[in-house]
Amino acid sequence: MSHVNTVAFTIVVVMFLLVTGIGFAAARWRPAQDKMHLNEWGLGGRGFGTFISWFLLGGDVYTAYTFIAVPALVYATGAAGFFALSYTIMVFPIVFVFASRLWSIARAHNYVTPADFIRGRYGSRGLGLAVAFTGILATMPYIALQLIASRPC
Repeated sequence: MSHVNTVAFTIVVVMFLLVTGIGFAAARWRPAQDKMHLNEWGLGGRGFGTFISWFLLGGDVYTAYTFIAVPALVYATGAAGFFALSYTIMVFPIVFVFASRLWSIARAHNYVTPADFIRGRYGSRGLGLAVAFTGILATMPYIALQLIASRPC
């Protein structure tokens, strides 16, 4: 360990222990009402609120999108792909304004997926099925990208 920066190593260990402690405390914070509902598993029982949701969505968008999709875009198109960074930074706060309204409607009507929202809003099971199918199809290339990109060369 002669080449290890002790200050940086100490910070990493302390932060790891802090996050681990917070994770164990959060597990006992509010137990799930029914662990077999998608509402509890996927949405945390809808108990996160606006502030926590902001950081959860931001962390998801800025990690997955920025570290997987943008480098692939820049590799494929060159410097023109860097527009995606500024685009994401500008669009995320705007989307969050609309997403908070969507979240409140989904909470009031017990919607879990976008297909649930569309089915409830327009009263069409076929349109809801089309949205669900489109979401699954749109996710497939993204999953394939993650699987292929994670393989060693």
